[in-house]
Amino acid sequence: MDQKQKKRLAITRELMENAKKRIDLSYELEQDLENLGLQRRMKQLDLENKLLKKQNNELA
Repeated sequence: MDQKQKKRLAITRELMENAKKRIDLSYELEQDLENLGLQRRMKQLDLENKLLKKQNNELA
């Protein structure tokens, strides 16, 4: 294998490693966004629950 081929191989390995890191980060970001969405929905349901309890108490 000559120097040019070795250099290409090294660059290809580095590019593949960088791509793998980006894919891993993308997955982590996707999970974080999903978790934030779930947290937001739980907060919304909690507020709705408090409002319904308040309305129920006012009717009683």
